[in-house]
Amino acid sequence: MSAPLAACGSGLFVDSSQDSEQKKRFRGLSSPHIWVSTTYFGEGFPYSIVNNLAEILFKEMGASLQAIGLTALFHLPWNLKFLWGPFLDHYETKRRWLLGVEVALTICLVALAFFACGRQLLGIIAASFFVLALLSATHDIAVDGFYLEGLDSAGQSKFVGYRAMAYKVSSLVVRGPLIILIGWVGWTGGLLTAAGLFFFLTLLHWKILPDVERPGPSVTALLREILRPRVLVFGTVVAGLVLLQRKTKFFDPCIEALRGALQHAPALSQLSVPGWITLGLLGALLVTLALLGPIKRRVATSNSHYATAFIDFLARPRVGVVLAFVVLFRAGESFLQKMKWPFLRDELGLSLEQYGFANGTLGVIASFAGTFLGGWLIARHGLKKWIWPFVLAQNTLNLLYAWLAWAGKQGAVGLGSITAVIMTEHLGEGLGTAVFMVYLMRSCDPAHKAAHMALLTALMSVSFTIAGVASGFLASWLGFCPYFIFTFLATLPGMALIHYLPHRQ
Repeated sequence: MSAPLAACGSGLFVDSSQDSEQKKRFRGLSSPHIWVSTTYFGEGFPYSIVNNLAEILFKEMGASLQAIGLTALFHLPWNLKFLWGPFLDHYETKRRWLLGVEVALTICLVALAFFACGRQLLGIIAASFFVLALLSATHDIAVDGFYLEGLDSAGQSKFVGYRAMAYKVSSLVVRGPLIILIGWVGWTGGLLTAAGLFFFLTLLHWKILPDVERPGPSVTALLREILRPRVLVFGTVVAGLVLLQRKTKFFDPCIEALRGALQHAPALSQLSVPGWITLGLLGALLVTLALLGPIKRRVATSNSHYATAFIDFLARPRVGVVLAFVVLFRAGESFLQKMKWPFLRDELGLSLEQYGFANGTLGVIASFAGTFLGGWLIARHGLKKWIWPFVLAQNTLNLLYAWLAWAGKQGAVGLGSITAVIMTEHLGEGLGTAVFMVYLMRSCDPAHKAAHMALLTALMSVSFTIAGVASGFLASWLGFCPYFIFTFLATLPGMALIHYLPHRQ
């Protein structure tokens, strides 16, 4: 297993025993101020291409609405990335994984650029997007793992604002300048430009990223493990079942029966495939937790580093409280975000341009400020001092929207008040993000950083999945003012768990 080098006394990053020599390497471009920003820009860039450009390209290619809807399946690798996270912990180093995957991402973007010039290649384009998504999700694991290896707890807190800002900026670059460029020069030219930018990032990271781990077993050893007979048999069976369904529609009766059952539960029928996978992950973790004793005994005799990564996570102190907190932390915010725009448009008459400026510009700036401030204060005084103030700042500000809904009925709400509420809510969201990301990092076992972070970030989406299903029904039933009060009440279970959380120092 790749192991971190000895901790540096500077309190910012992990260092080797030769302190003065290593500090020189971190000056200038090798400073965490630089590589944290560039690696998280690189993390968000391909994610945004997959999740923002795929549906646009499919529409331009003349795909049917059903095919465009299926682009949501490209998000599956991010829901499933915890499955291969342990391999990145055990083999090679996070730096080598990061650089290797960035090379593969660059090649994939170049290939996609050339495939995008032909309408008859829609199937190949879809496959390219899925490969891009798979590589991007793997890149996420490597970047998060490198961040945890390269910085100690104080540094992880201090730079949480940098990573959030860089990730958001990459999304804005894709949704703004890159789409505009594609409109000017076409898909091939635009995607080649994206590939060129990513290739530059790869070269920069090869030059500036420090070595912060001792290498684990080589990729050759990983290939030997993947190509074991039982793995090949399992893969063959899965491929056979998929082929059977494609050729004979063998499972169609079961699928139709399931659809019929879901018609009696309209909320569940709205769940996407990623949503079902997220809920399935939560269920699997709960079952594993209930059977942890026998499973631990079995794993101890099997000597499987892969299984050990997950079992070690579930064997951590008060892991049930940690899991519940991770799932519930964003519950109120998830319900708020789902209904915020419909409320502001339908009830307060906000135009799309006004909403874009207030939420997408001023709100984003306020969110950056909150995350930077939160990370800096946590680095200075510790998580324990700030977890309650920041969580309260995130959650109680939901009630401002209940006030807007009430005041809107009285006709006493102007654009300035709406903008102030949006900015204040985003500031609180940024403070909450700082607390949450720092806590997730503290909850990762040092021996399985990448695997545990991938697992925790997959669980984060449970509340968004539930909110996506239930928010519309609740808002219609309650009305907006009671609904926004409910979004605050939805935060209370998560806040009640804070007193019982481990790793709060």
